[in-house]
Amino acid sequence: MNISPVSQTAILTLIARVVASEKQNATYNDPMAVLCLEGLMSAASEEEKRWIIREKRIYGGMQLHHAMDGAKRAKVFDDSANRFIADNPGCTVINLACGFDTRFWRIANRNCTYIELDLLDVVCLKRELLKDKLGYQLMGCSVLDVSWIDQVTVNGNSHFLLLAEGLFPYLPEPDAIQLFKRLAQRFTRSQLVLDIIPEKYLKGLWKMLLRLETKITWGGLYVPWVFGIQHPRDIESYAPGLRVLGYAKASAGPIITVSINPS
Repeated sequence: MNISPVSQTAILTLIARVVASEKQNATYNDPMAVLCLEGLMSAASEEEKRWIIREKRIYGGMQLHHAMDGAKRAKVFDDSANRFIADNPGCTVINLACGFDTRFWRIANRNCTYIELDLLDVVCLKRELLKDKLGYQLMGCSVLDVSWIDQVTVNGNSHFLLLAEGLFPYLPEPDAIQLFKRLAQRFTRSQLVLDIIPEKYLKGLWKMLLRLETKITWGGLYVPWVFGIQHPRDIESYAPGLRVLGYAKASAGPIITVSINPS
């Protein structure tokens, strides 16, 4: 499939959603995730197929709680999107580092402009998998490349919802803080919803235990978290115009809603 290890973690979150969706009496329904994973299997090499099958078996067995946690996290982001769309009809929703997310089909997409952003190799593969089913714009570039902001704000910079699920923990701290600053400088009357991890997970015994669990669960794939915070309101110190509106508890850390220049 020719994608980076960081991008491969997006396959794991896809598998988690598929397992949760296929579970008997499931309360989480994501048929497009099932379709997307089937497409990945068709595009994968024999070794990659074995890895996907192994991970799906693990998530459906001893790590089922992780699959359900992944689905719950996705639903929190979906609910945030639907609330923002209801309050701001005609808004723009941008799914940053989207991976193989299928959020477009899980939210009120008719009442917003929906855009997804990820590295070019992921975007090209996703276009190939979903083809004519795509009803939105996919942009192939890094979130750290300011050109995507130039493109999406060409007709105005207000009433944007920026979703960052599974992004910030993988950004080096200087890059993460710089991204917060750029968003604060370039958007107004907008919101950012992100998940982040407690800083303690980056150090000592916590780091060792998480690394061991990840290597076992992810079949040798290990992409470390490199950015965390002590408290959600730490985000407000990164740039003027950022204000934490609230946060929800998730398995690894909080999911935080941040207002960007509300007036």
